[in-house]
Amino acid sequence: MSTTFGTPTSWHALRVSAGDGATDALEAILLDVVQPWAAHALTQGTVESWALERPSAGAAPPGLLIGLRGGAGDTLDKPLDELGALITQALAGHPAGQVAPSDWPSSSGLPAGYLAASTAVAVPLVRATRSRPKRLQAATGLLLAAARATGADRIGCAHWLRAYACSLTTPAETTAARDAAEAEFHRNEAEWLRRYDRADAEIGSPATGLGDWHRQLTGVWAQLGRTYGAGPEDAHEPFRELAAATGRQLGLSPAEQAQAAWLISLAVLGGPREPFFADGPSAPDRRFHEDSKYVGSRLLDQRPDLVQSETAGRWQPAREEALVVLPRPELPGPHAPAFADVLLARRSGYGSYRGPVTLAELSTLLYYSAAVTDVKRMSPELSYSVRPYPSGGTRYPLQLLLYCHDITGLARGTYRYDPDAHALRLLSGADISADLRRSAPATDPRVTTPPKAGGNIDAAECPLWVFTVADLTYQRLHYGLRSYRLVLQETGHLAQNLALVATWLGKSTVGLSGYYDDAVNQLLGVDGVDSAVLYLHVVGVTQDA
Repeated sequence: MSTTFGTPTSWHALRVSAGDGATDALEAILLDVVQPWAAHALTQGTVESWALERPSAGAAPPGLLIGLRGGAGDTLDKPLDELGALITQALAGHPAGQVAPSDWPSSSGLPAGYLAASTAVAVPLVRATRSRPKRLQAATGLLLAAARATGADRIGCAHWLRAYACSLTTPAETTAARDAAEAEFHRNEAEWLRRYDRADAEIGSPATGLGDWHRQLTGVWAQLGRTYGAGPEDAHEPFRELAAATGRQLGLSPAEQAQAAWLISLAVLGGPREPFFADGPSAPDRRFHEDSKYVGSRLLDQRPDLVQSETAGRWQPAREEALVVLPRPELPGPHAPAFADVLLARRSGYGSYRGPVTLAELSTLLYYSAAVTDVKRMSPELSYSVRPYPSGGTRYPLQLLLYCHDITGLARGTYRYDPDAHALRLLSGADISADLRRSAPATDPRVTTPPKAGGNIDAAECPLWVFTVADLTYQRLHYGLRSYRLVLQETGHLAQNLALVATWLGKSTVGLSGYYDDAVNQLLGVDGVDSAVLYLHVVGVTQDA
């Protein structure tokens, strides 16, 4: 399969349309006219290859773009006229139907070989899956094959699938797609786990259609790796574009493709789930507690692994924009409350969260809670940074992300805190306050029962949201099963700092662990697999609700 990516593809094309609401008629033409004609033309050598491109489902008006390449003498005028006449005849019952020669989109740098091979896979699936649910199921298998083609293990496949889902459409549509995927998966969990097992087995068998497609995709991935030689990450974006093209050929919208990717990612990570409150020796928390215990007789197996890389398993944002260097933190004044008074005054704050919170106060909160404040030297060759809370192995697997909705002196947006530079790095300027409120029952005004344990939280005008993100894989590489205990402990250390410094500043805060995990992860651009939000805090000035 040729995979020269980014170069113009020489297709001679026909564009077919039949007016609004004619998707079924166009698919009938594709299956009853175009595919049989193309199969015969390929056999006769009239054309060298053919490909299908179509607008995303829901686009107006729906249409097909049929591309032909090569053939006997490379003269395609006659084949195009012949196919056009057959399509025109099939469109006779559609007053808005049109077929006309067309240029292939100049924006498409998709490889000709890939488009032809993908068409050969997608069109039979269109024939076999006339309902949307069945087609969505078929798409999950193709996406799993694509994820596996990158050489990823199961965790890596889930990471790839979720990154793919988030790359396809708007955050709002991705949220709706994830919600639909979660509802479908948890409604039919056993069936989706069986589908995953079947797809996984087929991918491992080259004699199956899915196995052959996986084999071809593996070759594509290898070629992209050679083309984008700076590193495998550089190949992911074009590879996602290829997967999206296959989804379009199936007639799926970006939101439907995102739903399919999220669905199969849940199955990749899944297993038969125990009821949420079920207890017993096999309960996941009981099992984890036992399996993660240190035992003297296993010391050699459980000793921390000396990982050389400081970046393996670390979450890296897709992009960072402006750097905001924070002002020097405020020092305690003569009238600052004593430490004992701060300890006694700390409360989880309920009510309506408002401002003001200034940039100087934010700087103080972050510096005394989480900044690198010193360097400890163990020897001339060995030193490590020190923060205001302890960390297992001084690895500091936690990162702080902030949504600053109304901080005096700072543009609204989502930021990552850089503890070394005591600075903020802008990730996005989008207003996500409404989505954040809906991501936790305690802050969601739609949730009225059961009663909220500590009281109501009105976060509509909350000036500051703080998220503790744990780089789970980063810590696991060093401590294995023990690592999850360590990141939870460290999250608590950091949370207490945030609560006490906020109290010292005269602000209210409350830590929330009851939130919809992947909803928050998605809003922040965290995959929820290798790295995940473990705790969130709202910070501001409260008024009684």
